[in-house]
Amino acid sequence: MEKRNGVIPQDFIEEVLTRNDIVEIIEGSVALKKTGKNYQGLCPFHNEKSPSFTVSQDKGFYHCFGCGAHGSALKFLQEHQKMEFIPALEMLAERVGMKLPQRDDGFSEQKNNERRVIFEILEQASKFYKEQLRTHPSRGRAVAYLKGRGLSGEIARDFDLGYSIAKWDSLQTYLVRMNFDNIFLNKSGMLIERDDGDHAYDRFRDRIMFPIKDLRGNVIGFGGRVVGDGKPKYLNSPETPVFHKGRELYGLYEARRSSPHLTQVIVVEGYMDVLALAQNGITYAVATLGTATTETHIERLFRVISRIVFCFDGDDAGRKAAWKALNSVLPFLQDGRTVAFLFLPDGEDPDSLVRKEGKSSFEQRLHECTSFTEFFYSHLELELDTTTPEGKASLSKLAMPLVDQIPDGVFKQLMVDNLSKRVGLSSDTLLSASAFYERRKSSKAGPIMPASKKSALALGKNDAQKSEISSQIDQAISMLLKQPELADLFKLEEYSIFRTDEKLSLLVELIDFIFEQDNLSLNVIFDHFNGKPISSRLQQLANKEQLLDVSQFADEFKGIVRLQLSRLEDELKKTNIEGLLQKPISALSHEERELILRYHYRHGVKDV
Repeated sequence: MEKRNGVIPQDFIEEVLTRNDIVEIIEGSVALKKTGKNYQGLCPFHNEKSPSFTVSQDKGFYHCFGCGAHGSALKFLQEHQKMEFIPALEMLAERVGMKLPQRDDGFSEQKNNERRVIFEILEQASKFYKEQLRTHPSRGRAVAYLKGRGLSGEIARDFDLGYSIAKWDSLQTYLVRMNFDNIFLNKSGMLIERDDGDHAYDRFRDRIMFPIKDLRGNVIGFGGRVVGDGKPKYLNSPETPVFHKGRELYGLYEARRSSPHLTQVIVVEGYMDVLALAQNGITYAVATLGTATTETHIERLFRVISRIVFCFDGDDAGRKAAWKALNSVLPFLQDGRTVAFLFLPDGEDPDSLVRKEGKSSFEQRLHECTSFTEFFYSHLELELDTTTPEGKASLSKLAMPLVDQIPDGVFKQLMVDNLSKRVGLSSDTLLSASAFYERRKSSKAGPIMPASKKSALALGKNDAQKSEISSQIDQAISMLLKQPELADLFKLEEYSIFRTDEKLSLLVELIDFIFEQDNLSLNVIFDHFNGKPISSRLQQLANKEQLLDVSQFADEFKGIVRLQLSRLEDELKKTNIEGLLQKPISALSHEERELILRYHYRHGVKDV
């Protein structure tokens, strides 16, 4: 199918849906029976014995009263048939004799072209480094280092390892000869500009080079391990239009290529750990790039596997890092997904341990490692005496905000039941006693519906103030649609606090989606949000005329973030939080829960 750059008009999509009979579309997959005006059948999205799946022919939508699945014929093809947006829309259009329009989107085309050139630069850089490792006269120390770590030529080939020689401009000279523009060379992250701004030099020198690849095998950045005594020992590519350190995982592409039916990965600390494990036949290790494990890492992994084993040192620092990873994983622990923790013996890392024990013994450790539940409760109980009422109360207070983040399902219920047995209270009592219950909102759950009435805690904003707040949020979203990299300006604590305010839910949902994507354009954004109530609003904001120059977007965006944070802080100061904390959860309004959640973020309780 021809690739389309640009936005498909919403009125065209609605016309396609209007002309198609949704009953005919769904009947191919679900046996429907007419009941009054509507049709009913067994829901294809969950197991049920009595039909709760309803299709409205007149209104053109389906809804399941059992699991909540709902949408148009287009969404049904996407969710049930697993079709991408464009092919699904094209199929529906062809059924009624329509063709998809084509519109040029200058922003998308410009960004896509920039990314294409950067990908080409990075691919050529990888080839250059590989050739240097293979043939350059000064490669000897690099080869000796790799052999000394027990790595074979086959592993070097499989991971495309290379070498950057100890020269200031070897890569730059090579790339300039290939006629790459200096603007793109600088944006690729492979060069460093001198202070005078007129000259640049190679970022990586005298280093063993580890290409970092996305899931399609594109080189998106590099890690470099110094061969001599230079500093730092390890150096990564900077943030670029194609590389975001907090989202990428070294070795994931190679792990999937090695095992098409990959079911688990082990998350280790560094490049050499990944390579050493692969050398010993454990080809499913990945590494973060000098950062803690983020939610983006977790979400990316769970798209392709169902079990994650985190590998950490067994000392205090390792266990603290493991606890941070556990917190990142909570919102993604849907039924069928598993997380475990492997704590290494003192003085060992995955590299040294697998070379000492071999594949079989190391994999036995993976099989017998610490389960999520075991580590969860053992960590919380470290400094508690759970034989006393006070200790049990403290355990409940610590555990429930974390358990609340786990998606609803059997595993979450089992975690509550486990806590129930430990503290001697029923599951229902634990849930109702949790003063700061507020399960983390997921971008995949869709936008939050606005409250129909103001709560008793409404802060009396007049219409002008509310209009100004709405205008600021719309401006932030509009700029974000035109320049998605603005999302990187958020600090983690700011982003977490934004999640506590319903007015900001669309902005947060959009940023969540931007963080997930490798190749982003307006088309991709609209494809994702199509069929949701907010779709038309995004279309309007994307077309909103901007009085600011693009170069001013970052300052304007940061200013809006500061204003919204100040507003949220003011609302919190005017609230009787202590009074709210004494109320049972069932008595709290939606706005009150938001304020409690915000209070805990401000006072150091993360991701409650």
